[in-house]
Amino acid sequence: MKDKLGISVGIIGAIILGFLIGQLKLSPEVVEIVEKEIRPEVSLIQLKEIKGDMLELEISGPARIIWADDMVENDGFFQIPLSQISTENDRKYTEFPFTGNEKTKKFYPSDTYFARGVEVRYRRFFLTKEEAINAGFIPSKGVN
Repeated sequence: MKDKLGISVGIIGAIILGFLIGQLKLSPEVVEIVEKEIRPEVSLIQLKEIKGDMLELEISGPARIIWADDMVENDGFFQIPLSQISTENDRKYTEFPFTGNEKTKKFYPSDTYFARGVEVRYRRFFLTKEEAINAGFIPSKGVN
């Protein structure tokens, strides 16, 4: 029994001694301070051209572009419908209750999604339903 106790105490003592030796540092660590210049990344947004109602652009680098209700947050080539970018023409929506689409010959209430989606080159504005009908447009389902 005495031998087992002596061996156990010896093992525990060796563990403690090993721990203490591991905590000693024979030579102090040399800490090297490295200074780096951090330059902010530059994002390039290159406007390519306007084709019809579309603005074509290329984005390289981290960028966040928000237009209307859409958002782009990555690199690549993009096309943005110019009808989604606020212009002087958009103010006419508040002046006229109806917006017609010259291409489809339909007209919509100006405060609806369908009216906002009409390409700029096909937009026609009307003060009354009769005015739109007399111009050869037919009412959409949203017109009361």
